[in-house]
Amino acid sequence: MTFEFQQVEYDAHYQQFAVPFLIEGNAENNCYFVNQAKENHVYAVNDALQGLLHDALSLLARVKFTKDADHFFRYGVMRRLRMVMSAFRSFQSVIMPDRTVPLAQDQSDNVCRDLNAIYINILGVLDNYAWVTVHQAGRDSTKCAKPMSIGLFKPAIADDPGLKPIIDSLASFSAWEQDVKTRRNPAAHRMPLYVPPAAFTPEDIGEFERYELLMSDAVRKGELDKLSDLRESSRRIGRLVPLFLHDPGEKVMEIYPTLPQDIGQMVKIGRLVQDFLRSHGPAIDAV
Repeated sequence: MTFEFQQVEYDAHYQQFAVPFLIEGNAENNCYFVNQAKENHVYAVNDALQGLLHDALSLLARVKFTKDADHFFRYGVMRRLRMVMSAFRSFQSVIMPDRTVPLAQDQSDNVCRDLNAIYINILGVLDNYAWVTVHQAGRDSTKCAKPMSIGLFKPAIADDPGLKPIIDSLASFSAWEQDVKTRRNPAAHRMPLYVPPAAFTPEDIGEFERYELLMSDAVRKGELDKLSDLRESSRRIGRLVPLFLHDPGEKVMEIYPTLPQDIGQMVKIGRLVQDFLRSHGPAIDAV
């Protein structure tokens, strides 16, 4: 598992695929190899997420869960993992690290939908894991705690002796959990996450206005056959900068490696929780 944990960390790919090839003062060369590192990081997180889902299916087949633990695992953890995986695949089918072409409107709508789905479900998965562990290995008083007090990083679980081993193993993720909330919580309660379709220079704006005039002139002259090509050319003005944000006045974040890195941390936590659950229930064939 140590190798898998390393593979979902961007730094491992940066050290392997970028650092040996970086040349001081050669921005174009360096951008290429940094993008190679980011792409390999994406592929590794895809594999790790798929592996986590397969391990979850294996767990259901081998461990006898309590009724409530089974409920939260099947209808919470499993559903959310598939939603994260589907949204992440959809997102990367439109935007990979080396994309510079501006987003069309439908592409912009789709990546924003996927981005928000991913971040809302990342913490949703962790909450579902918390409920599964409580109902599988927690004491009765923890099971009866107020719903808002149940979480992998909340005192109600940390104070439960039966859950202490898993909570101790997750301690190193506490800072990340607080950080990812800065991306998830506004999306759930205030401003959704957004990917700007393009960035424009003053020259780009002038070129865009020129195409607007050409399209108006084509309509005035009845040359409607020219409109499609003119529109397509105007859509390619500008450059996609792979960033995302909540509000124009707030922090701007890089899509890569932030997005796959966050999914990777969720996968690591999932693996640790599922290993804990594997040892806290009788095997189905032994029941």
